[in-house]
Amino acid sequence: MKKIIMMAVMAVAAVSANAQVWVGGSLGFNTEKAKFGDVELSSGTSFEISPEVGYNLNEKWAVALALGYSHNDNTTIGFAGQNVNGISNQFSIKPYVRYTFVKSGNFSAFCEGVLDYSTMHINGVENNFNSWGISVVPGIAYAISPKVSLIARIGEIGYQHDYFDAGVDNITNNKFGVNLSNAISFGAYVNL
Repeated sequence: MKKIIMMAVMAVAAVSANAQVWVGGSLGFNTEKAKFGDVELSSGTSFEISPEVGYNLNEKWAVALALGYSHNDNTTIGFAGQNVNGISNQFSIKPYVRYTFVKSGNFSAFCEGVLDYSTMHINGVENNFNSWGISVVPGIAYAISPKVSLIARIGEIGYQHDYFDAGVDNITNNKFGVNLSNAISFGAYVNL
């Protein structure tokens, strides 16, 4: 029994010594205000945090897991000048596989295959909105040091299924598309 335990400890130590683990993620913040003349039509604030951890299998392939949380707080002028407040919280989990297809100096280009599940709760609504999807996300990375890299993900090609239990009937939405115009995210990660 002691030999098996010792072999398991040595195997874990060998994997840890060669491990290419990274941690990182991205942060986002947005505030907006819409006016018509001097009349405020809407205002809102949102923020998002998305930590991730990954493991480089070799020079080309890596696997990772990203978790996400976002909070939105919006106020809109509704019918007869009444304010309509909307507060939502969304949680997501995104495991992905990354393939690095170009590496030149400190730059690299990659493509990620992402599975995505998210659930969103809106204050005052009994049931949650749920969504799952699969996408391919291209990106670039720049290593500013052997330990720290900056990354940018640019666009996506994917399928998404949204589901909401509205009580009497269910609301579903299926979409497939290519989004290159406003799907840019920036982040950083640290190699451990």
